[in-house]
Amino acid sequence: MGQTICTPRNRIYGGVISAEDTDIANKTSGTISVTIATVQEQVAISKSIDNLLKMEKTEDKSRVKILLLGGADAGKSTIVKQMRILHMNGFSDDEKRSFYKYLRYNSIVNRFGEGDSYFLSIDEEKEVDILLNFIALKCVRSFMHLYPNYPSLPDNAHYYMPKLADILRPKHTPTAQDILHLRIPTTSVSEINFTFETSSIRLIDVGGQRTYRKKWIHCFDGVAAVMFVASMAAYDQKLDESEVAIEPVLHDAIPAAAAATTIKHLPNRLRDSAHLFGEMLRSKFLLSSAFILFLNKKLISQPLGKYIKGYDGKTTEDASDFIRQYFLKVLVRLTAMFQRKSKKDKDRAIYGHYTCATDTKNVEFVFNAACDIVFKKNISKSGMQ
Repeated sequence: MGQTICTPRNRIYGGVISAEDTDIANKTSGTISVTIATVQEQVAISKSIDNLLKMEKTEDKSRVKILLLGGADAGKSTIVKQMRILHMNGFSDDEKRSFYKYLRYNSIVNRFGEGDSYFLSIDEEKEVDILLNFIALKCVRSFMHLYPNYPSLPDNAHYYMPKLADILRPKHTPTAQDILHLRIPTTSVSEINFTFETSSIRLIDVGGQRTYRKKWIHCFDGVAAVMFVASMAAYDQKLDESEVAIEPVLHDAIPAAAAATTIKHLPNRLRDSAHLFGEMLRSKFLLSSAFILFLNKKLISQPLGKYIKGYDGKTTEDASDFIRQYFLKVLVRLTAMFQRKSKKDKDRAIYGHYTCATDTKNVEFVFNAACDIVFKKNISKSGMQ
């Protein structure tokens, strides 16, 4: 098992004896034992490392890499949570406790008293009582009914408000639905690996905020499919990073690459999402990747004509179909802009699905359909049977 040698009692650094080495030497009878592997052992270790690297490379090739892209607050991380529920073991007790702390303090209690100095001077129990009394007011409930899509009202308010009395109980254990409705901004790249049918899936989620998008390119290598998540409820929502007023979103307002540099800001989330979708379709790193569009979040109300020119529908179904066509026509417009005539562009397709990221059965159905598309497109390239 190697050869043991002895070192001198003291090492000398520029003529100065190391006190540390002297102390060690005294404790070890003046010698320090060092084991050096023989040449044969070193070769065996090297081969073992090489074999491990080859195995990892083989596993990585057989693993289907799916990239979740989309703007902020579109629902990407909620889909990742659904995959953990459907294909993994859900959430551990420690994770549930962590989610509950974030839900109670960051999402409900602290947000309720945000900006009011009075709440800084009272204890938590009194603050909770005030919050519960506030949401019980008839005027508050009427407001939420009349303005369900109010800009400063979080998407998950309609879920949490009726359940607050239970959620704010001490030692409350959050359910899967509590966790799915919890909004925690993604500020880094995260991934999960799981088995779907007979294939290994590597699902990568990235932060959707505009400041994080420059980091996306590091995830583009070997992507089998892009699942782009867009919020249909974002047509009247202002970007967090922008203080400009909401402007109408034109039906043909997908800017060309040459003109994109002259755009200083994107006024709202729907325009930003459509622009981002076009950028991802143009990316040279994703030309061979399948694109699946997840249109997430139901339209609670649909005064769509106030924000998108060309819309003249009357029902929520009309509005949903209009937004779907708005995104699906992006490829046609890009092809015309850049006059692409290659077979790859001609045969390229975008698959669109309506989703509700907090509905487990809906996500399971849509994800199964999306994976079927991905597997058919990549079966020859990946060698899957």
